[in-house]
Amino acid sequence: MTIENDKIATLKLVTGEEIIAKVTDHTKEKITIHKPLVIMMSQQGLAFGTFVPTMDQSKGIEIDINNVVVIGYANEKVVNEYNNATSTIKTPPKSNIVV
Repeated sequence: MTIENDKIATLKLVTGEEIIAKVTDHTKEKITIHKPLVIMMSQQGLAFGTFVPTMDQSKGIEIDINNVVVIGYANEKVVNEYNNATSTIKTPPKSNIVV
């Protein structure tokens, strides 16, 4: 599958890590991602963690395509959570109050 540039994708690596990130470039040999987060389990359920925390997260990270088992577009809920986690502008949760 080819992911369009500037779309949020989920990648499963041969190491078992699941990454969500913005795809900024891809070729037959590599994929470049921006602001990658790993998906992990927490006591509250699924959570995001920093992928390679010692790297500059504002720069693109290249991954050899041979290290990717599967890639696809992230679902809408995950995209919204990813955007909220990586944006400096926070989206407030939807109100449950009915007027």
